[in-house]
Amino acid sequence: MRTGNYNSAFCGSRADRAGFTLIEILAVIGIIGLLAAATLVAVGGSRGFFRAATAKMRLDDVAQAVELYKQKFGEYPPDCCATDAEIQHHILKRWPKSLKNRAGMPDMVAFARAEMTRTPGSALLFWLAGPPEIVPVAGSTETACEYQGFFSDPINPFGLGLTDVEMEKELRVEPLIELTFDSGKSNGNYNENGFVFNGQVMAYFRATPKKGYDFKDYHWSGPELSVAPYMKGGRWFMPDSFQLILPGEDGIYSTVDSCVGEESEEEHAHGHHGDFEPHDLNDPDSISPEDMDNITNFSNGATLESEKD
Repeated sequence: MRTGNYNSAFCGSRADRAGFTLIEILAVIGIIGLLAAATLVAVGGSRGFFRAATAKMRLDDVAQAVELYKQKFGEYPPDCCATDAEIQHHILKRWPKSLKNRAGMPDMVAFARAEMTRTPGSALLFWLAGPPEIVPVAGSTETACEYQGFFSDPINPFGLGLTDVEMEKELRVEPLIELTFDSGKSNGNYNENGFVFNGQVMAYFRATPKKGYDFKDYHWSGPELSVAPYMKGGRWFMPDSFQLILPGEDGIYSTVDSCVGEESEEEHAHGHHGDFEPHDLNDPDSISPEDMDNITNFSNGATLESEKD
């Protein structure tokens, strides 16, 4: 009798607990949500790390081409902040016979400057790949800047004054780096603004011997996209060579204005006026959070954050 009552009571409690309670279901849903969120964060972080590592490899390819350039021509290419005198000096250093074209030298300097100052990265693309030519993109109505190298004529390497027919007949010196156009739909290594990764433009700064990067500053599309060379503890990174900088996942170099003073926008853009305040990783006032995911040729890891501490 006692045993039967016990079994009856036990079976009743099982019946009362058939299925899951609402609280249990909500708890399980909550746990699943947390696991899913953690998985998405992990996957997103892995993708971000992969993109940064891939961008670093792209940047290192360009850096190798810049080193090859110095081996061939004796110095690194001028950057977007070069003066007319620096540009002329470099033209004569690379093409000594161009001195015979004294009358055309001002036009050569002006042509080079126009190509070098469009963006922070256009100078490097110009010196490594030559003057651009506008060509149609196959299968679309768009056009692209195609770079076939400089002309082989050492007196007129830019091909100034040549007709289209004459340009087609002139021999070219191939670019120092393999070029693939990035139309925004592909993953090429350059577009009309310079060397790129996923459409983001690579900035280039050349060090001045024994002076570093004083007055090397460039604002592109407004102060929110300001880009400048980096220091750490008052010392320049790569003080005798060059800095390459890619904006990271956020697509922004920095939100810190590196040039203070009352100058015109054009003067500000080229950094030759006003007081230059470099980006120093040890100075919180000169570094913004947007700097940390930038990818450079001098950081220990893929991003600048690895250099902060």
